[in-house]
Formats: sequence, structure tokens, C-alpha cells
Amino acid sequence: MLKIVLIVGVLLFNLVGVQAHEKEMGTLDNLVKKFEANPADPQTTIQLLRELKNQGKPNRDVVNRYFQTQKEADYLKDYNWSIIRDYVDDVNAPQIKYLFKNQSKFMQNFSKDDVFQKLDNVFVGHLEQYYNSNKIEYNKYLDFLKSSGYEHYDVVADYFYIKQLRAERKSEDYFYKARKLFRYFPENRKMIKEITDGALEIMNDVSRLKVIQLWAGKTVESKKDFDALYNYALISNKCGFEDVAKRYAKIATSLAEESSNQTMMERAKKLLQLVN
Repeated sequence: MLKIVLIVGVLLFNLVGVQAHEKEMGTLDNLVKKFEANPADPQTTIQLLRELKNQGKPNRDVVNRYFQTQKEADYLKDYNWSIIRDYVDDVNAPQIKYLFKNQSKFMQNFSKDDVFQKLDNVFVGHLEQYYNSNKIEYNKYLDFLKSSGYEHYDVVADYFYIKQLRAERKSEDYFYKARKLFRYFPENRKMIKEITDGALEIMNDVSRLKVIQLWAGKTVESKKDFDALYNYALISNKCGFEDVAKRYAKIATSLAEESSNQTMMERAKKLLQLVN
């Protein structure tokens, strides 16, 4: 009897999953039809872009088609700025070029911090393609930003310069650059994770580690990234937050066991021994 109940339970669970997927696809199909019928409608476009993002699907064709219906001067309208801000990340996109050329106009209409944050993130994303593989292109684009007089050139440059400070083990400079980057890239969990890893490697000052630990909390919100959980438990332990360290060490261990990855399981075992 129990076996039958379990089988039925699994079937129902799978059915719910299939129905949820079908509902998602149905929503997406309907939005695509509405968009194709009127690609100039910003409300439908935003809904479609949001759904594509939720499903992890590319949006470039939708963005390109929508902006074919818009005049450049209309990029400054609220709804177009929200699309540029949230969904356009290609440094060569006409909308980003227009934004870069007309920063002051956007800053008059919208938040100065939001405009800089958008441009900073686009430039960093572009430069990351070249940082390890093509230093000529990397330096060429950095030089372009500097010569253009971009006000946040130093922010973009420091995003990469902090890696050099880590390699040179300059812990004090590393800490101050980390604080600066946390301010300008508050949602960049990949960067925060890398900075946390570097802090564990070269920093010993507990008061400064506590600042890093506070930001590192953003990297473990999903509880799905083993390395982030591992580092968060380590830095919490270094800061004297023993209960937090133990809790996240257990979460990291559970994740390692679920993965059946031998290396992860060994690291998790050593982590538990360290924090207990």
C-alpha cells in the first residue's frame, strides 16, 4: 500500500511540474503573439522581456525589434529607460551608445546613480571578455573610457585592479577597493564572491573582515553555491560568528552530499571540523 502511495505521489509531483512548465510556455506564447501583433507596445514588451528572463531565454531579437519602432529621442521616456536599464547589456547596442553619449540628459531625468550603475555594469561585462584572454583589447577599451572623460572610469578600472592587489597581497589597499566596489556594484554577487575569496586569502584584520562578511551574505541567499557557502562559513568563523559559521557549514555539507562530489564532500568535512 505504501509503495502505491509513493508511486502516486511521484506521479502527481511530476504532473504538477509538467503543468507548471506548460503554463510558463503558454504565458510566453501568448506574450510573443501580442508582441508580434504590436511590437511598439512598451507594456507588452516589458512583460515579454521579464518572462524571457525568468525562463533564462535570450532577449536580443525582442529588444532589437522593439527599438526599431522607437525614435532615439524617445529613449529618454520612462518606459524606454526601464527597458534599457534592465534588459540591454551589449556595449555595442545603439541604446547603450546613445546612453553613453547623452549621460547628462538621462541623469537630469533619472537617478544619476542608476545611470552610472548601468554603464559601469555594461563596461565591466564587456571588459571581462578580454581580461584573461586578450589584454590588448582590454587595455584598448580601458584607454578609450579614460580618454572619453567617463566620470566612472576609476570604478570600472578598479573592478579589475583589485585582482592585482590580491596577487600582490596588499591587504589594506585591497580592503579599501573592496568597499568602493561594494558601493558601486551592490548586486554583483560574482564580484562579491571573488572579493570574499581574496579577503580570506590575504586579510587578517577582524574588523575589516566583518565588513566583507556582511556583504558576503548576499552570495549565499540561494543556498545553492557550494563555494560561496564554504567561504561564508569560513569568514564568519574568522569574524567570531560561530553560530553562523556552523549553520552555513551544515548547509554546505548537505549540498556536497547531494552532489556526491568527492572533492566537495572532503572540503565540507574539513570545514565542519574547523568550525566545530
